Amino acid sequence: MIAFRATKIIATLGPASRDETVIASLIEAGVNLFRLNYAHETREQHAETIACVRRISKKMKATIGILADIAGPKIRLGELPGGQARLLEGQLITISDKPSGPDVWPVQLPEFPKYVEAGDPVYMDDGTKRLTVEAVSKDFVRCRVQVGGVVVSRKGINLPKIRKALPVVGKKDREDAKSALEAGADWLALSFVGDASDADTLRDLMKEIEVTRPLLAKLERPAAIENLESIVEAFDGVMVARGDLGIEIEFEKVPAVQAQIIRTAIQAAKPAVVATQMLESMVHSLRPTRAEVTDIAYAIEIGADAIMLSEETAVGENPVEAVRVMDKVAKATEVLHKDDSAAMALLSQKLEGVEAAIGAAAARLARDVSARAILCPTTSGAAVRAVAKYRPHVSIVAVSNSMEVVGHLTLASGVLPFYRALTQNTDERLLVVEQLAQEEGIVSPGDVVVEVGGHPPGKGNANLVRVRRFNK
Repeated sequence: MIAFRATKIIATLGPASRDETVIASLIEAGVNLFRLNYAHETREQHAETIACVRRISKKMKATIGILADIAGPKIRLGELPGGQARLLEGQLITISDKPSGPDVWPVQLPEFPKYVEAGDPVYMDDGTKRLTVEAVSKDFVRCRVQVGGVVVSRKGINLPKIRKALPVVGKKDREDAKSALEAGADWLALSFVGDASDADTLRDLMKEIEVTRPLLAKLERPAAIENLESIVEAFDGVMVARGDLGIEIEFEKVPAVQAQIIRTAIQAAKPAVVATQMLESMVHSLRPTRAEVTDIAYAIEIGADAIMLSEETAVGENPVEAVRVMDKVAKATEVLHKDDSAAMALLSQKLEGVEAAIGAAAARLARDVSARAILCPTTSGAAVRAVAKYRPHVSIVAVSNSMEVVGHLTLASGVLPFYRALTQNTDERLLVVEQLAQEEGIVSPGDVVVEVGGHPPGKGNANLVRVRRFNK
């Protein structure tokens, strides 16, 4: 019997976790999707990693999603001598996109001086280091260190008072996205989304290469919160990227903004991911802090579809143990809150459209008849997402004959997606899901299930909900 956990776990792959043995151990520990950060490493390395994940997951008979994280207009340091340097409080340093010696800190942003003015704050390394601009010239920016520490190459830079707009999808981003799509990524995540139109460039790229994949908007700027509803409508999911968000807005507002983003995504039946520093202490420690455990539980309690590990699995000393901790906390939290889920409260609201009504009916029936699972053959995945919106505390077993749809559903709360051939006969499609659920040990003779389908089957045709008991 598969141990049920509705919340999905995303693990970032990096130097500490690209080994085949580690990838297999991460899957065994509970990873549902792997994130590849295109701000680091080469496209060829990422393509090799995607092929490796596919090979291992196929061997393990596991449905594992791949999220390609496209850097977007993230400002980063360049390569530092020796890979790292120390900032000392009170130190005066020079930053330039045209470094001319070892004493000049390199930045990967052409015409960097045009983006700042004297008096502006400059943050590095997720806001842990703070500087103030003292002077700006044509090619150089001189800053005074307010809060120092060790900084490594390619760490992020934040400019809360940025003076010039950055392009959301640059040339490198477009090439990275094309490579990721051709290599077989299931999701594309775009950083620093500010409004709904930011999706257009990647949608156009997909049309050019005739590949369709869902887009995840990473929300890190005040503009994204102002345009939240339109962004949720334009993208296929959202990520609360708290590292940069906590620098771009006042840190004390981050918990409320996180809850606002998740609520908006739930209403639209689109997945929401919470990321950054969820188990940061486990980069070096074998045990999490109590605050980190509480942070994970809070994200799940307010309805996050997925929680993400970054440095913990990419460069951390304990990547597999970090996933195990996240898995245990998620399961314990779901058990505690199974009767007071914020998403289930949506059932009392007026529903618009057949799909929404079908999703709500399936979730309500599963609760009322103590169903073991909800079974759903699907063409587009829309009906599955409509059910997942209400966070039923049983597995939603989704079967599709489209690998694109299967990949999309790897991020949906509570959904176990599988690829199988499906006919255009409703009864035959439901039979495929029933047989698969039994083969996978999800249901057993005597169990009650709720089934969702369409007659005739097809995109947007969900119109059937029924309860069935498997024969003993």
